[in-house]
Amino acid sequence: MSPELRYCVPGTPRNSKAYHQALELIPEDAVDDLAVTHNALGVIYDNGNKLDRALRHWQEAIRYQEAAGNPFRAGETRSNVANALAKRERFPDSLEYAKAALRDFEPYGAGAAGHIQNVKRLIAKIEELNASGNA
Repeated sequence: MSPELRYCVPGTPRNSKAYHQALELIPEDAVDDLAVTHNALGVIYDNGNKLDRALRHWQEAIRYQEAAGNPFRAGETRSNVANALAKRERFPDSLEYAKAALRDFEPYGAGAAGHIQNVKRLIAKIEELNASGNA
């Protein structure tokens, strides 16, 4: 992946176009680059309040991360999805993604302590909001 794309700040239409162009150029076997690009597009579309498009890109990112044998990165993407769904009060779906992210992080133990703690807080918050009838 080109250095320019790795360091683009997701969230602007210009960067969205660049990431889409990159997807056309990245070879199918460059799964790490494809995963990074799809995850960035997910963030861009989520920031632009286009959740359906964000979810499609995040699902592709997860597929590539799993194909690359990288559950940690898949957990990071699942955490993005969980947060996006929770913001929109889609608590059951959000909880499913958050729990999956936790399963991805747990094998890394202390090396993923911050991620584990953040996801556990997210799970607790989702469960609290869901139980209070805000779903």
